[in-house]
Amino acid sequence: MAYAYNSKIYLAEAVLNVKDLAGQTAFYTQVIGLEILSQTATEVVLGAGNKPLVHLIETNREEAVKSSYGLYHMAILLPSREDLADVFKHIAELDYPFVGAADHGYSEALYLEDLEGNGIELYRDKPVAEWDIREDGRIVGVTEELSAQEIYEMGRKVEPFVIAKDTRMGHIHLSVKDSQLATAFYQDVLELADKYTIPSASWIASGDYHHHLAVNEWGGKNLFKRDKDMPGLAYYVVEVEEKGDLIGIVERANNRGAKVKWLSSNELTVEDKDGILTRVRKIVIISDFLVVTIDITFKTAIMVIVIKVITNKLNNFNN
Repeated sequence: MAYAYNSKIYLAEAVLNVKDLAGQTAFYTQVIGLEILSQTATEVVLGAGNKPLVHLIETNREEAVKSSYGLYHMAILLPSREDLADVFKHIAELDYPFVGAADHGYSEALYLEDLEGNGIELYRDKPVAEWDIREDGRIVGVTEELSAQEIYEMGRKVEPFVIAKDTRMGHIHLSVKDSQLATAFYQDVLELADKYTIPSASWIASGDYHHHLAVNEWGGKNLFKRDKDMPGLAYYVVEVEEKGDLIGIVERANNRGAKVKWLSSNELTVEDKDGILTRVRKIVIISDFLVVTIDITFKTAIMVIVIKVITNKLNNFNN
């Protein structure tokens, strides 16, 4: 299995600590159009096409999201311009406020915040032929006016609204204390390459994508370091294909003095200097043959149990 753009990583879900679980669940389903994939009294997993994108965890802490370093925005990638138009039209007609919109050269993007101030980007990628790719591999982005009216008029009225099933997490943009230290850390630990950097921000990626991660210090130098259960970003998830990729990440993180915690043989977290957690897991590919084998084995076991129960009842009856 190869990831798009020759990347060695795949961004899975963003996990948020939220103060109002019911309200935030309503926002992500009714405004963004995600579907509830699983739910408990304190957690909700939402996604598209049965793929998790946003995981909400209830917290009792009351700090403001923007009082600490962490998430600047999570960027949800729509599969086409038409799909971006549909969600644009849907949100606009709900009269929910956007905080920005831009043509970035390689993408077209809409920006908003959820009910607690977590940043969200909804975007679609332009064809690679339209990207400003330099000889050294850098991909230069711009911030120009979005053709908002044109995109809005493309939108279809979808009732009930559900975001396109092939939607996925495109990138994660982090708020950090020092963008130059942060970009060096993530480039090293996750083996990402610099795609575009300015003094206060950096956009980095694996392979030929414009960016999987971005970091900026626009929040200033005096925000709080992230702590357990703080409202906002709990962690975000990166997937890799090989166990060796996990081992390499651990070695490079240890060399930088970062905190590493193994959660299982195939999953770990890395903590940066701002307390931001990256959860990295090796994907587990189950073949169709294995699934069938497990299914047959399970059914066989059930049949054996049923036969034993019936046999015992007959023996008791005969006795």
